[in-house]
Amino acid sequence: MPRAALADRPGQVSRPVQAGRPRQRGWSFQALAAAAVFGAVISSSVMLTMERYDRHGDVAREVVAGHIRSLLAPQPFDVASSDRHTVKPWFTSRLPESPQVPDLAAQGFVLVGGRVDVVGHDPVATIVYKHAAHTVSLTTLPVGQSVSDQAIAGYNVRSWSDAEFTYIAVSDIPPEDLASFERAFSEGSPAPEIK
Repeated sequence: MPRAALADRPGQVSRPVQAGRPRQRGWSFQALAAAAVFGAVISSSVMLTMERYDRHGDVAREVVAGHIRSLLAPQPFDVASSDRHTVKPWFTSRLPESPQVPDLAAQGFVLVGGRVDVVGHDPVATIVYKHAAHTVSLTTLPVGQSVSDQAIAGYNVRSWSDAEFTYIAVSDIPPEDLASFERAFSEGSPAPEIK
């Protein structure tokens, strides 16, 4: 049937069909811009999350490194005392904020002293306890920082917070003993004074 005859018939195709070429639809400028903005937002969110996670990992590694350095030194503290009334004033004279230093000997954690460590670029208090033959270093950071419970280089790390500080305990004792230490410390520390 000739092309002219098809064109005269109603309801029939009036132009030739191009076989094998699907109809292409182009992206509008707005759709491309929206996709680019969406991609930028997602990638920046992922990067910030990774950076925050890495920063917390760095803090944990620095605290464990301080614990290891203290074990390599002749003694794991700068001030040696089992008297909390000696250790707390020692911190107060060296740092802007001093943590509570409870006596936990009745719970099996004997206070042996304290030292000043550096985390990031900030000096921080580290209280040192003994549990049998094991050393427990308890580092205090400003409240709001956090570290996940983990094991690094064979040392267990446990973290918790109160209204004044974030505490990071490091030792080679089992995780359940560090949990007992946390309970003993939290129960032995008086409630913070309202200023």
